[in-house]
Amino acid sequence: MFSSVGHVVHLEQANPFNTPHLQLVHDGQPLRPHNLAAAAVEEYSCEFGSAKYYALRGFGGVLSCGLTHTAVVPLDLVKCRMQVDPQKYKDIFNGFSVTLTGHGVRGLAKGWAPTFIGYSLQGLCKFGFYEVFKVLYSNILLCNCFSPCCGISVE
Repeated sequence: MFSSVGHVVHLEQANPFNTPHLQLVHDGQPLRPHNLAAAAVEEYSCEFGSAKYYALRGFGGVLSCGLTHTAVVPLDLVKCRMQVDPQKYKDIFNGFSVTLTGHGVRGLAKGWAPTFIGYSLQGLCKFGFYEVFKVLYSNILLCNCFSPCCGISVE
């Protein structure tokens, strides 16, 4: 059925998600196997598509989203206070000093826990599920391109 490998190679190269880890699959069998280079240090490596691979991507999302948004909580808190009471909090530096004087350092950290939890979950889902769906949808799209309605013939 797929006698022309040139069309398959062209479709695979045209795929915007083409990485060494993706492969075109038909009836559960790869149409063109890839030779993947071994990692330089095997002890820090994980197999593509394994649970560890997706867990590490999700953990990266937790760190990048949760920690960065939590670090900005004091600035966001002062900005919101400036919007609510512009006479008391005249500018950003005055807002920090008024908050520190009135509430101490703890006054700058109000709301850090829900921010950390919410954005960590967002990062976990964005980074973790992106990898899952990237592979899933690219395989679906490439396999569907071989249907007659697509107009691509690989006979």
